[in-house]
Amino acid sequence: MILVSLLFIIVFLLPKINPGKIYLFLNSEAQYRRGNNQSAIVLGQKVISRDQNFLSAYPIIANSYQRLGNKDEALKYFFAYVLRSEQLNNKHHLTEAYIKLGWFYHLNGQYDKAEEFYNKAVNLSRQLKNKLTEAVALRKLAVWNIDKKNYEQALDLLTKSVAINLEHTGNFEYTKNLACDYFDIGLVFANKNDYAAAKEFYEKSKKIFERLNLENELSDCYFNLGEIYLFEKEYHKALDYYTRGLKIDEGQNNKANLACDYNMIGELYSEMDNLKEAENYFKRSVTLSQGIGSQPELANASYNLGLLYKKQRRKNLAREYWRQAQEIFRLTEPDKYQEIRKQLQELDTI
Repeated sequence: MILVSLLFIIVFLLPKINPGKIYLFLNSEAQYRRGNNQSAIVLGQKVISRDQNFLSAYPIIANSYQRLGNKDEALKYFFAYVLRSEQLNNKHHLTEAYIKLGWFYHLNGQYDKAEEFYNKAVNLSRQLKNKLTEAVALRKLAVWNIDKKNYEQALDLLTKSVAINLEHTGNFEYTKNLACDYFDIGLVFANKNDYAAAKEFYEKSKKIFERLNLENELSDCYFNLGEIYLFEKEYHKALDYYTRGLKIDEGQNNKANLACDYNMIGELYSEMDNLKEAENYFKRSVTLSQGIGSQPELANASYNLGLLYKKQRRKNLAREYWRQAQEIFRLTEPDKYQEIRKQLQELDTI
């Protein structure tokens, strides 16, 4: 009996009384998956305070800060992940760090820096013969090309990523990446206005994420499927999918996603001519985007508010929000900048 009690204390109680770094890390990871971002940060920082070379803790902390919209702290830990990986000559982690830092810049509209880190990740992955990170880096480059409207180049990169991931379908990480590939292929078709093909690939992606119990990944699937239904003018289905995705992002306290969510819901209500609700959601997106420093989402929501106010013939407000959007697009999307410039000129003639 004494031996059993001692064993119970060693296995179950001792880690909680004097938690080791692995126990702390696993708890940090679990808190992140549950959307408890602040707890994930605190636990991850405890890991690093005990062992600065515990590389896996850095991206958990950085991702948690990114969800909370604290870009400065997120960038700090993504760079720390890169630098510590370089110092330890841990090229496996360095490849992943390049991808994560590239994605950070990508989400913030800093496309040149994003491309630079993606290419570093591809080259290092091939040097290491690491097919898993090579596939991820190729997919991120594909999304970069989608944003640049290079759709054929994006499909070529995604086809290469799919081929890699299909060779390891029994592996959780490769299967997860395959679901991401299908999602991004859907995104290519959506941008080419092939909604049937887009829906097919979004559904394939969603089924894999559901099978893997990756609820946090489902938010994007729901929103992009909802967008297809919006394009097809099936507004009830669009709102249903948006609501499902919103619930997940709220549960994860993912402020970066929520800024985008509010804007997309606003677009739906605008399409339905419910301008009061549209204005409400666009303003929520603007407020949250300003709070977390998300320039791309701030630009999109401001542009949409300008369109809404133009429709209402409230020219001064339309001009105010379009100019706000224009200043951001001037640095990130020159074509969009010129489009708004033309719209502002036309506004004066109304």
